[in-house]
Amino acid sequence: MTVHEGRSFNNARIDLDGAAFRNCRFTGCEMVYSGGQPPEITGCHFDDCSWSFGGSAALTLGFLSAMHGGGFADLVERTFEMARQGRFADLPASAAGSATPAGSVEKSDAADRDHPLMFRIPRVLKRPLRR
Repeated sequence: MTVHEGRSFNNARIDLDGAAFRNCRFTGCEMVYSGGQPPEITGCHFDDCSWSFGGSAALTLGFLSAMHGGGFADLVERTFEMARQGRFADLPASAAGSATPAGSVEKSDAADRDHPLMFRIPRVLKRPLRR
């Protein structure tokens, strides 16, 4: 992990993956997370920065968006509720590339069906929302 401590960044693109930022100042920066090892951000200050997603993180958000519009809105909302509760905050670095969240039950067909983030779907179709 690359560690940045007490640095100032101005008008720069900051790749967050696999980096630690401690007591840094960011001004006019584009903060980009691409789905790699989550960054460590502690005691930092942000002025007029934008946040964006690239790579695997952007693909994951696109997939969630398609699922939400394709009849799986409840699943996506439950997933975000679990994120709000911090249920994914303690993923070990080794789990970053796995499809199974930390603490899940042993792999079996029944476990796959019961876990809220494990499901089988042949494809996601975007359907108009019904009002």
